[in-house]
Amino acid sequence: MTVQTVELDAELRTRVIDIVNEELELEDGELTEDGLFIEDYDSDSLTLITVVSRIEKELGFVLPKEELESLTTLRTLLLAVEGCARNA
Repeated sequence: MTVQTVELDAELRTRVIDIVNEELELEDGELTEDGLFIEDYDSDSLTLITVVSRIEKELGFVLPKEELESLTTLRTLLLAVEGCARNA
């Protein structure tokens, strides 16, 4: 399995991580790119919807609805935001 690398600029990456940390109530450094939001961080689907909503509202991206179920880790979320940024 090939791991995709995320190539977001540092500021955008930091903003996404800050939103995830706030909504999942995590401390800095606790979140990893491959940790599962629900299984590893005791999150739930409502919290993930809130994360996506904040990203869309605060960063001005619209994440494809068909991809929402695949946003299970920080890496997959960053890749989705990166795709939106490239297409903007």
